Amino acid sequence: MLDNIWTEYLKERLAEGLASHQSPKQKYQSLPERWIAMSLMQKAIRRSDTQEALRAGLYLLNVDYRIFWRRLCVIAWEDISFGGFDLCGMVTATSGSKRWRAKVGGEWRVASYLIEQLCNAQKNRVTDDIVTLVDHAASLETIRQDLAVTSVDGLQSIANSPSGQLLHRVIATWYALGTEKFGSDVLYRRKGDVERFFTCFDTDQCPEHVLAVCRVALSRSGTILPAFIPLLWGDWMKMAEPLSSTADNGLQSYPIASIPRYAFDGHTRAGRRYLYWLVNQSSDLHEFLHDVVPKADRNALLRELCFKTISALCVDRQAWEATDSIRHKADQVGYGLTPASIRQGLQILQSSMNAYPMTEKHL
Repeated sequence: MLDNIWTEYLKERLAEGLASHQSPKQKYQSLPERWIAMSLMQKAIRRSDTQEALRAGLYLLNVDYRIFWRRLCVIAWEDISFGGFDLCGMVTATSGSKRWRAKVGGEWRVASYLIEQLCNAQKNRVTDDIVTLVDHAASLETIRQDLAVTSVDGLQSIANSPSGQLLHRVIATWYALGTEKFGSDVLYRRKGDVERFFTCFDTDQCPEHVLAVCRVALSRSGTILPAFIPLLWGDWMKMAEPLSSTADNGLQSYPIASIPRYAFDGHTRAGRRYLYWLVNQSSDLHEFLHDVVPKADRNALLRELCFKTISALCVDRQAWEATDSIRHKADQVGYGLTPASIRQGLQILQSSMNAYPMTEKHL
């Protein structure tokens, strides 16, 4: 019941914003494939590149509006989160209501407004950074094993403990919600109970309306990301002043066949082709990968380094000490490597990309 009350409230607030919104003209431009469009929309929002985000969003709406809304919901919780919690809630609330969107002006009117708001919002990628740490921090393996067989009550108790270590609480939360439903590369498989977790979460740490929004977002995004918000909410509420923003280094880009270079990450076919080609051109990169990880992990590590070098970069990144610390740790883990090896790999990859840039021949 509370879920419905808060989603309706957020849609009312969204309708107020839409009342003065002038939808940009629909200038449809074809893109090579939907995967590039999804990547472009997300990376453009991270970089506050409104025009490219709108371009990709319109393409996805024409391909399948359901793909667009699911993707936008994921972007909100992965890239904005505490940078605009209510905005993330609005994306969530409207993503599952096609009839409501038609009532307030149609798909493009609602979509274009939300894309613009996401581009203008502060960016906070703490939820994705948390996943990186859970997946790659070797120090967590004992906790992964122990909590995999912990009782449901035990998991809830750990999740509810504000004095506990955050990543231990995260893993307990993930198991409580279920790794069968919300898959993980490293956590052990077990069933969970979403309703029970949110019903039993300590409302002294996180108010009911926030829990309600996160519970809906968990379903509509299909990812575990919104479940981490309640764990940090108490710290968030201690912030008395608005937080400043910073811009990441290395944001420069260039067009490839009229598409920004930053759209071609390791999740696109063209991006993967380029990275694998690059290894054959750069002896330094080839030797680094050969020396630090087994052959089976080299391509995955290469894609992860590319993500850290290009894809994860943000304009207007929220400067919050708590999440900056998590990001710093996440940037230094991966595939069992030391922080020094990660930094070396990033430097070698950047130098290799500068020497052998991606061009249209890789599309």
